Amino acid sequence: MTNLHAPMQQSKLQNYNSTRGAEAYKADYQNKLHRKWSDKRERALLTSYFRRIGHVGSLLDLPCGHGRLSDFLKSQCDTLVEGDWSHTMVGLNLRDHGQDHRHYVRASALEIPFPDRTFDVVVSFRLSHHLETQELRERHLRELFRVSKKHVIVTWFSATSLKNILRQVRVKLAGKKPKHVLHNQRVRALAAEAGYTQELAKPLFLIGSGHMLGLYTRK
Repeated sequence: MTNLHAPMQQSKLQNYNSTRGAEAYKADYQNKLHRKWSDKRERALLTSYFRRIGHVGSLLDLPCGHGRLSDFLKSQCDTLVEGDWSHTMVGLNLRDHGQDHRHYVRASALEIPFPDRTFDVVVSFRLSHHLETQELRERHLRELFRVSKKHVIVTWFSATSLKNILRQVRVKLAGKKPKHVLHNQRVRALAAEAGYTQELAKPLFLIGSGHMLGLYTRK
């Protein structure tokens, strides 16, 4: 696995790969109110998306983190593959969820170690906005579309979201760093290049979050 994450801040990667960082990330979703709200909304959107998709044979969740969505995703498929760049996250996920028709792999979502069209559905949550270049954000999407044979569900930070518009003001006035964003039009174009259509693209929240959750289906 090559170091395609090199443009990301090494301190972030080290923290994400550490036991303390993995446990802290898990605790955030258990203890912080805004994380609980986000989790609830994501599950509601995922439930509506899987009503369209139906139960599937195979599903890849990458990055899987500590397995926050593992039980939900397992209920939607026969076989779930949980993958993450952080071997610590993979180990925490395995410890908490076991191997009941689940498989675990250390993998980068920028260089997915599976052949084309391996999985019925590929899910990738909360990675895109951590990728610091447009090239990497687009590579991430292309890899998801490549290894899926039917559907892709993915999140990204919307360039046209209210949160990003406000951030751009702060970038100009206060020297804040810009968000790592994608335009929905560009995401649709990349999907079309890979033979997919965008069925749905819904914001996590209209206010307070710039994340979009998209559902793509191979033509």
